[in-house]
Amino acid sequence: MYDAKFTLATNRGKTRYFVREFYNVKNTVKLSALFLTALLLAGCAATQAAPRRPWRVEVTTSGGFAGRGAGDYSIDSDGKVAARLFNGKACTYTAVADDLRRIEELLANARPREWKESYVPKDPCCDRITYTLTFDEAGTKTTTTWIDDPLPMPEDLVALSNAIVGGEATSIRMQAAERCQ
Repeated sequence: MYDAKFTLATNRGKTRYFVREFYNVKNTVKLSALFLTALLLAGCAATQAAPRRPWRVEVTTSGGFAGRGAGDYSIDSDGKVAARLFNGKACTYTAVADDLRRIEELLANARPREWKESYVPKDPCCDRITYTLTFDEAGTKTTTTWIDDPLPMPEDLVALSNAIVGGEATSIRMQAAERCQ
């Protein structure tokens, strides 16, 4: 019995020694520096670089009630916008710097290699518009398709498609409707 209590007492003393040595000020500073470095590296890894030039994003549409889609729209790395509206009118213009910067930022945050080829459900049903987005980044093309009510899509793809064919006043589609009178 004496040996068992003596061993237990010895082990308790080692535990306190270990805790005191491991959790001292020097080790705390080292662990904090290591943790901050890991956070910094994770933050840098999450930051995407600008898309490789030349790039071009094009969204073509088809189908819908009239069967003509909702128009076709594209923008390239030089800021050239080409639009074919629902009514058949076509025009080209140069995007303002803020619009080009916004599209480049969306492309920098996009992960096109993770996009599925299609987000169209098995039964697309009736009179829906089909959208096909093609992203050409320095010769590497990615194409994906969806409809008005698609299967869940990645947030980066939704943001990019809204910036091109969305209903907001800042989308390329809405700006083209004003410029291509």
